[in-house]
Amino acid sequence: MDSRTKISPSELGVQIFQNCLVELLSRFPQLDAAFAALPCVPDEAVPTVGVDGAALRFSPRWILPLYRDGPARLRRGYLHMLLHCLYLHPFAGNSGRLWNLAADIAVEQTLSAALPAPPDRVRDGCLQILGGEARSAEALYEMLRESAFPFSTAEMEAAFSFDSHALWRPGPEERQKWRALASGAGRGGGRTGHTAGDGAETVGAGGPGRYDYRRFLRQFTTRREEVIPDPENFDLVLYSFGMDLYGNLPLIEPLEYQEAARLAELVIAIDTSGSCSAETVRRFLEETYAIVSAQENFFREMKVYLIQCDCLVQSVTVIRSAQEWLDSCRRITIQGRGGTDFTPVFRYVEELRRNKELNDLKALLYFTDGDGVYPRQPTEYQTAFVFLHKNNHMDHVPSWAVTLALEGPAGCTNDSGQVRGQTI
Repeated sequence: MDSRTKISPSELGVQIFQNCLVELLSRFPQLDAAFAALPCVPDEAVPTVGVDGAALRFSPRWILPLYRDGPARLRRGYLHMLLHCLYLHPFAGNSGRLWNLAADIAVEQTLSAALPAPPDRVRDGCLQILGGEARSAEALYEMLRESAFPFSTAEMEAAFSFDSHALWRPGPEERQKWRALASGAGRGGGRTGHTAGDGAETVGAGGPGRYDYRRFLRQFTTRREEVIPDPENFDLVLYSFGMDLYGNLPLIEPLEYQEAARLAELVIAIDTSGSCSAETVRRFLEETYAIVSAQENFFREMKVYLIQCDCLVQSVTVIRSAQEWLDSCRRITIQGRGGTDFTPVFRYVEELRRNKELNDLKALLYFTDGDGVYPRQPTEYQTAFVFLHKNNHMDHVPSWAVTLALEGPAGCTNDSGQVRGQTI
């Protein structure tokens, strides 16, 4: 072969990252600006791979066999390093083994929803302890110091770590650049959210909602018998006659079940991106409270997933009873405040359905201001994007989804004849 056509290991390494980038952007187009801010540079002085704020630096000798043995692991690792920058981990000024591990766990919490990893005893055990609640690296650092996980530091490093953090010594220009990317995404009015947020705010969700969702939810109910008294079908005459005739022997007992048409499963997603004000998110939570607290909407044994998402799934709460919701809803931490992308919620729900965590899902409600990236493929269950007020973003809702406006005039129907812009 002509020497002029040979590709050096460094050039091949750059091409490999470019291939990974194309595949990642096809799934996460909202991260294009962040990826553009992190060029991939071969560096023989780096033992493996890492980021220094200005670039992603990698060893060609290390990256080539890794990609050959498993491209998916490198793609996941690429996103892992980008999230370190977006979560501002290299700029926190902390160091040490536990801090590095805390930063890796924080990133992998997000990746577990966006890019599911193969089963791992240690990894899955730690995420189960976290219970789907997004934690910052600082909070995880305190948990590690308190030995909150039943695994050794070495075991958790093997399960969560990917890149070297030795390069985390960024200058002021890099710090300012990533702070701007992390805090400004999704707040300038554009539809595409570029970065995930790491903001958190605790709010109360105990207020009543203002609208009645029963008419809309009724079309997705399932009929089945439920073990509860049914006074409407109880014959009081026969019961009283038996008690009078025999003293303590009724001729008919109260029914212990009734047939009911209610929901068994529901997904409620809340847009917690930077384009939604704290007051807007509070309203979303009020409407969620109204839906879940109305016992007539659900069977006694229900499963409601409450998902917070900006451009990544930030928090997941599973509600199995009305009382469980009432006990936990008084103070809820809003996670996010970054850019807006609706698609991670739908990928997460599909994963739940594949794993049989959701077996009878008929509807998903997504509370949003509409300023984000919508999924292209229709869902097998009914999807409704719920707006507080009618606005221009409603025009971007896919034709296969329902658009509901809590306030404002009713809109038009989509291609399937379903209501768009319907006022509840």
